[in-house]
Amino acid sequence: MHELTLVEGIISYILDIVHEKGGHVVSFKVVIGEFAQFDKNLIKDLLLELVKGTELENSKVMVEIEKAVVTCLCCNSKWGMDELLKPLNNDQREMIHFLPELLNSFSRCPNCGKSCFEIEKGRSVRVAEVKLNV
Repeated sequence: MHELTLVEGIISYILDIVHEKGGHVVSFKVVIGEFAQFDKNLIKDLLLELVKGTELENSKVMVEIEKAVVTCLCCNSKWGMDELLKPLNNDQREMIHFLPELLNSFSRCPNCGKSCFEIEKGRSVRVAEVKLNV
């Protein structure tokens, strides 16, 4: 289960911040990129469960999805994940889930037909905010 390992890493990272800066975590926000294709509710449930008994137990936990934005480097058009993944089969979608840069191998720009993309937003999972009460 990738989500469990991911959440353990997130909690470890936030606890490192607490130990480095001191204080108490009031809240923290995790942002899940749409290309990561993780279940927002599962991530939040795991976070709420795994912070029990830690310094983060009473912190407000926020989890948000960041919509993907992909730019065609040839014509500068911007597209979302749905437009680019819709024509693909399940195997291709799964490969892109694990390595979004493979998008260039399977998708074409709906505007110019070329396959030279840059993923601007929505690729990864990150801790976007940690509010401390020091």
